[in-house]
Amino acid sequence: MTPGESLYSSVMHIDDLPITEPLIRDLIANETPQWAHLPLHHVNSTGTDNALFRIGDGLVLRVPRRPSAAVALEKELDWLPRLSGLPLAIPTLRHRGRVNLGIDCPFGIFDWMDGDIASPENLSDPTTAAVALAEFLKALRAKPTEGVPAAGPQNSQRGVALEEMSVATLISIDAVADEIDAPAAVALWTSAVSEKHAGPPVWLHGDLKADNLIASHGKLSGVIDWGLSAVGDPAADYASAWSWVDPTAREPFRQTLNLSDGDWLRGKAWALYGAVIALSYYRGGKNEPLCQQCRLTLTRLGLLR
Repeated sequence: MTPGESLYSSVMHIDDLPITEPLIRDLIANETPQWAHLPLHHVNSTGTDNALFRIGDGLVLRVPRRPSAAVALEKELDWLPRLSGLPLAIPTLRHRGRVNLGIDCPFGIFDWMDGDIASPENLSDPTTAAVALAEFLKALRAKPTEGVPAAGPQNSQRGVALEEMSVATLISIDAVADEIDAPAAVALWTSAVSEKHAGPPVWLHGDLKADNLIASHGKLSGVIDWGLSAVGDPAADYASAWSWVDPTAREPFRQTLNLSDGDWLRGKAWALYGAVIALSYYRGGKNEPLCQQCRLTLTRLGLLR
């Protein structure tokens, strides 16, 4: 890569910010000179909001790759330090600062969490992993919510009432009707919209896909990327029963969380929403690994043709 050249060979979003490795090197030298001597390399990821740079063996820098992600990262930097004590590891913030990418953007430097992406081949027992995630979600739901941003535009609506997402979801279902059973998808969505979250809004992560889950020594060990977290309907996280949990472990996941039929149906609808929204936008070469994840979710929902 030549100086000033973008890290990305193709544009994922029309508003991608001009992030280059020399810019990040200068940022580290100016903001955290104690780490300027460490090796730096860009981390490839299916993530769509932030660019990641490994600093040496023990640190990672996260910076928004588009303007809409800046608000989410700002919230993450504010609230992650207040979520200590959860049963799985979460990122530890070491430095926060700002960088000019044409707009003023936050960035954060975190401890690097050792391990692998929590894909099936990196987990020794799918049921143990699913129950570990369920126990994590139970503990997360119990965290104090005072002052925490509510689900809405600042976290891409994860955790709002499903009816608020109907227009976008139905448009996306229609857009990928060449790949899915659209009438069945519409029927699933319509039945779930009538279900309401019973109880007060609670903490949710909002993006529990394999890339945001860490496995170590065959076990689920950590949860990263909290940019879509908020307080709202936790069914947005129950979507992981179809997007990440192995089908053989789905029932133990549900039982550990003691989910009602309404909770389960809303979680299923959130899984549908996440899959069709992403697939309709990113297919065609913008982010093929993410599209494959979406197709797997749709297969598990019984909707992929």
